[in-house]
Amino acid sequence: MTQSGGTPPSPTPPEDALDLVLRMVRYFFGRAFKEEATGTWSAPGAVVLLGAAPGGPALAVVTRWGAKVAGCLRADGRLQVCAVHDSDNDLVVNLATQETEAAPPWSARIPELAYSLLSPEFGGASLLAFMDVPDESGILAGAALHTALALALADLSGSQVDPAALRAALGGQGETAAAYAASLSGRYGHAILITPGRAVARQVAFNPSAAGLRLVLMSARPGGGAPPRHRWAADPTDDARAGAAAGAIARQDWPELGTLLTAAHRAGVGLREPVDADLLVDSALATGALGARATSSTTALGLVPARSLRELRAAARHAFAQRGRSAPRFLTTGALPPAAARPDSLLEG
Repeated sequence: MTQSGGTPPSPTPPEDALDLVLRMVRYFFGRAFKEEATGTWSAPGAVVLLGAAPGGPALAVVTRWGAKVAGCLRADGRLQVCAVHDSDNDLVVNLATQETEAAPPWSARIPELAYSLLSPEFGGASLLAFMDVPDESGILAGAALHTALALALADLSGSQVDPAALRAALGGQGETAAAYAASLSGRYGHAILITPGRAVARQVAFNPSAAGLRLVLMSARPGGGAPPRHRWAADPTDDARAGAAAGAIARQDWPELGTLLTAAHRAGVGLREPVDADLLVDSALATGALGARATSSTTALGLVPARSLRELRAAARHAFAQRGRSAPRFLTTGALPPAAARPDSLLEG
C-alpha cells in the first residue's frame, strides 16, 4: 500500500502503479531481507516558510521529495530497519523487552516511535527506508523519514491511521512538530497553516511557478566536516507573519510573501551571530529574489524569479569562494507537485 500525506490505507498497488523510486525501494528491500515487501509507504518532506516557535503557528509547504519505506511483517518479535544510505548499519529492536540491539546514528528516536505505536505482543516487522535528498537540504528529511515509518508501523500493526494519533506519537517541538504535521496532513501544491489548538489546518493553493517564480532551497556545505545544525529558534514575531503570509499566498500576492520572508530574516539577524545562511540570503536578495530568510545556520530559502536562478547560483558561489569555501548547493522547485521527474540535485552543487 502506498501512503502520502497521512491518507488512509489503500490496497497494495500493482508494480506498474508504483513510481520509479518506490520500485527501487522494493527492489532493495528484497536484496536486504531476501523476501518481498508487502507494502510501501511514503511521506513528503516539509519546508517551514515562517513561524514554528513553540506553541505558535507555522506555515509550511510539502514537497515531492521526502522518505519512502517498504516493509513486511515478521514473527520473531523484532523490528529491523535498514536505510539505503547506510546499508551496513541496521536498527534492531526487541519489541517485547524494549531493548535496542543495534542503533546507528540515523535511527535516533525510531525505537521510541515504535514503542508508542506497537504493543509488546506485536510480531515484528522488517522495514527499508530511503530519503530522496540529504537532511541538510532544508526539507527536514529526518521528519519525513519518521512520518513514513509511523505510517508503516501503524498500518502493519492494523491500527487506524489517524493523523492526530500519529502526530501525538511523533511528538517534537517547534519546527520539527510543524514538519510532522505538514508531512502527515499537507496537500501537494498547497501551503498549510498549522495553528495549535485547531484540529483542522488551513490549506492554501501554492503555485509560485504560475507567476514565473521558484522556491529555492539553499545549503552551505558544512566546514571542517561538522554536521549541519537544524535547531533554529524562530523569531517570536513570526507568529503574526505566518498568518499574514498564508493570506498573501491565498491572494497570490508574491511580493508581499517575499517581504514577510525578508522581514523574518532581518528580525532574526539581530538575535544571533552571523552564519553561513546569511550569505545565501544576501546573494538571493542581490540577484532579484522577492524575499529570503535563513532556516538554520547553514540553510536558507528564497522566492526567486526563474530568470534569476543562474545569477543567484553565480553570486552565491562567488561569495563563498571569496571566503575560501566550497560552493553551496541548491534545490529548486515551483509548484511542488508529487511528480516523479528528477529534481535538481543538492549533490551537484
